[in-house]
Amino acid sequence: MAGRRAVFVVLLSSCLLGFLRSALLAFATGGAATPSTHSVQSRSASSAKPALAPELPAAPADVPGADWSSAARLFSGCVLGALLLVSSMQPACADLEDTAIPVDGKGKTVNLSKEEIIRGKRLFNAACAVCHVGGGTRTNQNVGLGFEELSGAQPPRNTIDGLVDYLNAPTTYDGLKDISEVHPSIKAADVWPKMRTMKQKDLYDMSAYILYQNFTIPEKWGGGKQYY
Repeated sequence: MAGRRAVFVVLLSSCLLGFLRSALLAFATGGAATPSTHSVQSRSASSAKPALAPELPAAPADVPGADWSSAARLFSGCVLGALLLVSSMQPACADLEDTAIPVDGKGKTVNLSKEEIIRGKRLFNAACAVCHVGGGTRTNQNVGLGFEELSGAQPPRNTIDGLVDYLNAPTTYDGLKDISEVHPSIKAADVWPKMRTMKQKDLYDMSAYILYQNFTIPEKWGGGKQYY
């Protein structure tokens, strides 16, 4: 979709610039073709001079349509700059709308709205960023929130449902041991006060935000101290 928009913007800008340039140059040429009254009077006066009078070199005349040509170039540059600015903004919007986030292991996906991403980020920063800043893990540098690490867990945590299950009742990376009392969770909300007010919708939005970061900035998210 982003590629089609870029091609459309380029074609539209080319057609618009060609039309404007042709129109302005045609107008300038038409204005230059009509001699002014002052020019006619000057030629009449010069023809009335004696034939033996020495002819002086003519003063350099202004180039007809020079002002219009400059204005056409300036206007064309402004239009091109505006179109390039609009086209450069399109990929960012397309990335936001076209990023498919996996919901479960069966292939179901969802596209997040801007409001959902902002809400998920706010919840993540309030509840998780202390230990997982930038997608890393301060208590265990070997296991972060990168997509590869999430995919290797048992059960996998590379979907929204997988992360929600983990936040409800977390287990070790191999899935063999319950760690709800050492990791914030709904199961041990009496130990983790900040989890007492968390709803399933909150867990969903946080999980979606984690995966969204993986798909949009994979080289930075979970990349460690070199980025954060």
